[in-house]
Amino acid sequence: MIKRSSPFLLFIFLLIHSYVQAQSPKIEYIAHAAFVIESSQGTRVVIDPYHSYRQMGFTFPEDIPADFVLITHPHYDHDGSQYFSKNTPIFRDAGVYQYNDIFFTGIGSKHSFAEQIGKSGNQNYNTIWVVEIDGIKIAHLGDNEVPTAEEITQLADVDYIIGHPRDAYFTLFPNAVYIPNHYLLPEITKHKNWMQPVDGWLKDKNGVVQLTTNTYQPIQEDTSAKILVFTPSSKVQEWSTAYYKTIEILKEVSELQKESEVQDDEAISKIYDKAIQSAPFVMDGYYAKAMMLSRKQKYQETIRLLEQAFVAVPDIDWGVEAKARGLLAEAYVATRQEALAYQQYVWLHRHQRIVNKNTIDKAATFIKNYLEGK
Repeated sequence: MIKRSSPFLLFIFLLIHSYVQAQSPKIEYIAHAAFVIESSQGTRVVIDPYHSYRQMGFTFPEDIPADFVLITHPHYDHDGSQYFSKNTPIFRDAGVYQYNDIFFTGIGSKHSFAEQIGKSGNQNYNTIWVVEIDGIKIAHLGDNEVPTAEEITQLADVDYIIGHPRDAYFTLFPNAVYIPNHYLLPEITKHKNWMQPVDGWLKDKNGVVQLTTNTYQPIQEDTSAKILVFTPSSKVQEWSTAYYKTIEILKEVSELQKESEVQDDEAISKIYDKAIQSAPFVMDGYYAKAMMLSRKQKYQETIRLLEQAFVAVPDIDWGVEAKARGLLAEAYVATRQEALAYQQYVWLHRHQRIVNKNTIDKAATFIKNYLEGK
């Protein structure tokens, strides 16, 4: 016991207490499905960073330090790994790993609606990540299908589950604290997408604790809550006025195309130019116009536009980048610039865990023929 008459001892106690607090492991929520897990030794892993300019309504913070990054699947709302340096290790595949004092396991699984997604060649895998820090296990389900019996067994001793706000998932893990994610955040953005706020799912649920911050210190066998709801990071910012304007401009094209069976290419091209001028830092306007030019077999214009875009846009969602590179490669082939097409197809072939499987096959065929013809 510390007496009031011992200011020195009180100082030492507070100093030690603050040190222990600083060295405690923590879970940090960014927004959507993005979390940071930090060990007591300060090792930080980011899971499922999202891309800033695809449907979310808000941007990913620029200053989120990470020792390594885990990706459950290569969709724009779970894979913004391009925001981290090229020296930052990125993990996507199932396996057992260790980085400094963090142990983590990837469980190979399937994305929800995997069969439908896979029919067109899109990647339909989903890696469930189990991260262990200081004896505490935290699982991130990503966009997993309802877990199989085998997966449930593998997750049986997990302390915290990060998953969709759905009873089909929540009820499978009665011994874990459930952390919902992947829902609309109206406190950050006015943009509406396919998701709903979490409030509806929380209604009539017992053991709900709504945090007023975006961090939490996890413990083993945590009984303080059954469901833990985080506040998004204050670093997350709503989309800029310029980008909202770009979205509205692109809607003009859609309306114009619906209204007329005969397309006025010049009018549509001018609208795309407005979108590019409004937000030259995103790919939306460039790619939409390039698609139109390519359909009209205006390959030189397609090339000029996409080459300009790759210089002007600092970061591009992996999915859009792959499509744009594929379009650029086709334009190079059409203009007999096979060496430049080869470079694009090599990029596509190297990103096999991100790119559409049909595109990968096309790239592999081109690369083989190109090298044999040299």
